[in-house]
Amino acid sequence: MIGEINVFSIFLNFIFPPRCPNCSAYVEYRGAFCSDCASRLIGLHMLVRAGDAREALEGIWAFAHYREGVRDLLRALKYQKKKSALPALHTILKAGESTLAELPRPLTAIPVPLAPERARTRGFNQAEEIFAPWLRVHGISLARILVRTRETAPLYERTRTERQKELRGAFAVTEGADVTEKDILLVDDIMTTGATLTECARVLKRAGAQNVYAFVLASEHQ
Repeated sequence: MIGEINVFSIFLNFIFPPRCPNCSAYVEYRGAFCSDCASRLIGLHMLVRAGDAREALEGIWAFAHYREGVRDLLRALKYQKKKSALPALHTILKAGESTLAELPRPLTAIPVPLAPERARTRGFNQAEEIFAPWLRVHGISLARILVRTRETAPLYERTRTERQKELRGAFAVTEGADVTEKDILLVDDIMTTGATLTECARVLKRAGAQNVYAFVLASEHQ
């Protein structure tokens, strides 16, 4: 079976050579970015450090900049349900290997939950699709410990203060889940103001979590 898959991959690469998802330059394998695009778009960077205004979080890191091909891949996954975007998104996560290794163990990873109606419409949580395989390789599984308790109004045109107000009471720890004294890693696709991640972290801290970190695939912030 493995041999058949390898033969098919070789055949596919011969007929449709892998190209950079941003500029279409030829690359070594499917999902890879060329060196120029990778240097411009990909690179783990800290967005929030412990002790700033978002005190519920010990740190937020982004793996890439939300622009050009990265933005297009995420939009294709979320709004067009194109899971063919996932290999390239998974490639981006390699930028975070060393930082993940430095986080405490055991570590419980939790995806930021979607609103119920959006979850039904989309059929999947993009944060799970992006992060689950990578975390699994490192011995960390995703746990659906957080849920949305109500629908929230669209946040994209709101200020951070307005987002915080709208999100208050929108998340809860699932019944029966115990996060007491646990170290948590929140994962999401994009960070804009950080209000959603901060609210999730506050809920987890109130439930007894010890430290809460966050990884997002991309952000517009440097």
